[in-house]
Parts: sequence; structure tokens; C-alpha cells
Amino acid sequence: MKKSLIALAALAATGVVSAQSSVTLYGIVDMGYGTLTSKTAAGAETKTTGISAQQSVSRIGFTGTEDLGGGLRANFTLEYYIEPDNGSGIGAGTATGTASTARQAFGGISGGFGSVNVGNQTTLIALTNGTSDFHGGVNTFGYAAGQNQNSRRANMIQYTTPSMSGFSASVQVGFAGNSSPTAAKGKGDNTAFRIVYAQGPISAAYAQETTKLQDLAVTSIGATQSNDFANVARTVALSDALADRKRTAYGATYNFGVARAGVTRSEVEAGSAADRGKYEITSVGVSVPMGALTLNATTDRGNLTDSGGASQKLSAYQLSAYYSLSKRTNLYVITGELKNKTSSAKDNQYVIGLRHTF
Repeated sequence: MKKSLIALAALAATGVVSAQSSVTLYGIVDMGYGTLTSKTAAGAETKTTGISAQQSVSRIGFTGTEDLGGGLRANFTLEYYIEPDNGSGIGAGTATGTASTARQAFGGISGGFGSVNVGNQTTLIALTNGTSDFHGGVNTFGYAAGQNQNSRRANMIQYTTPSMSGFSASVQVGFAGNSSPTAAKGKGDNTAFRIVYAQGPISAAYAQETTKLQDLAVTSIGATQSNDFANVARTVALSDALADRKRTAYGATYNFGVARAGVTRSEVEAGSAADRGKYEITSVGVSVPMGALTLNATTDRGNLTDSGGASQKLSAYQLSAYYSLSKRTNLYVITGELKNKTSSAKDNQYVIGLRHTF
């Protein structure tokens, strides 16, 4: 259950109540058991068994708002990783990042004009890639669109318009802080925009992102796993860093009542004419609610081009079943596969677990 602390502040000089503020504590504890089998292009196979968050990364967060009057509100969100499987506490990042890594950490202001937030935030490409991902961004292998995105980005300013007849738009500007040497000035700086339509049973989104002087790297398929199989970082570079990296994503969903279905297209490329990498994925998904049980399925098809070489075929799938024990607790079973059809390297994962939200 979310816990809220309500405070009323009064102006000492006038005795008039000036604002109302609230702070909410929330979080997720997710523990899943499973196996991950990885097979290299040469046919070498490794198998890892372990416990980790699988449906959702475990986290704890604080979010708050303050009514400033005149329709303005100040807000903040501070959200941190926790890793109950290895006993690590708030901000632990042995597998998910460096110590004290935050998932989201930003503050801002909102009103009739929309909202402006500054800090570490979810990228617009990640939001759009997830259009047809009805599993909810699970950690289990088999979500190919997620291999070519930054889920969150630091030092970012985001403006979002209010919704007008179902339409809204967002713009993000991020700063990497690189100023020397001169040739690398602005390296890693980021700009993005997103347009969303959501009304009735239809939801659609389009996003573009440009990152200055950035290479392209995606998840390596079939590599040897670490003990914490859910969060191991495995990447392979597809290009050099001599040009801007450009990402595009667009997709739509339709709610039929008995089921939701959607499709998403995700593309990214970077590098010079001599050393250029490209990654393209089309995802199709469906979600079927059946009382306390929800069944989800996605399938992905695409290509990657490594440093200007021949295109390689990719495929992936995820299947999941979520059973609600209450409004805040559910059981889950998830299976997925990510495969390079050209080289035959692949990852297969099977997990079962329990997720509790508060």
C-alpha cells in the first residue's frame, strides 16, 4: 500500500494557507527463479541458473508534489534499484550499474502549459519501443527492440504538452558534459521528440532521437553469462563513433475489449561510410485478459549490419502468464528467446516468480 505524508504550510505573516504538498513512498519487490541457456555461433553452450527480478526490476521510490497556486505544481521523483536476491540495499548496483545508481531522479513543474522535468529520465525512444510490449518491460531475454535503446538518460530536460483531442508531444534535450578535446565537444549530447495519440481504443506514437558522435552497440547474443543472469551487460559494437547515432521508433495498439494487439518498428544506425552499423526490429504483440489471469505474447523479426558487413537476420519471442493474487501481488511465468538466425547464436530463458508492489 502506498503511504502518503500530507503537509500544510502557512504564511507566517498572513496566517493564510499557501500550499499543499504530498510525498508518496512506492516500490516493487520481484523474485524469480529461472535458467538461461546461451549458445555461441560455434555451438558452445553455457547454462546459468539463478534468482533475480524478472517481471520488473526491484526498486524503491519517492514521488512528491506541491501545489504552488495559480494552477502550478512542483514535483519530484527519486527512484533507486534494490537487489533483494543478493541482499543489496537502496542504490545497490553490482549488476544494474554503479553504486547509488538511480532509475529515475528528476524534479520539475507543471501547469496548464504542460510539464517541464529536469534530471535522469526515461527516454522517448524507450517509451515508444514499448508500445506493443505487453509484458511490461521484463528482464527475461526475448525482447529484441530493447537491445537498441537507452532506457534512461541523465542530465536531461523534458517538456511535455498537455493532451489536446488525444494528441500530446514531448521534447528531450540531454547533455553529456564533454567539452575537451575540441573534436569531441558535445559528444553524447542528445535530442529527441515524440508525438502520441491516445483516445478510445487506439494508441499510437512516433519518436526520433539523435546522439552526437556516438557509436552503436547492441546486446551480444549467445555470450557466456555471469551468475546474475538477469542483469549482465553484454554488448557488441556495430560501428565506429565518427558520426551521429540516429534512432527512430513508431507503433500503435488497438484494444478490442477481449484482447489488445499492437505493432512497433524500431530502427537505429550510426558510424561513418566505411564503418556503419544498423539495427532494425519489427515487433508484434497481443495481450489477453482472462479474469485474474493475463496471457501475453510478442514476436520480433529484424536485421543487424555489423560495421558495413552483410546483414544478419534476427528473431525473438516472449510468452508470459501473470496471475493476480491481489491488486498488488502476482505470480508469473515467462519464457523467451533471442536468436541470430544467420550465425545460429541464441539465448533461451525460462523463469517463474512472484512480484509484489507497494
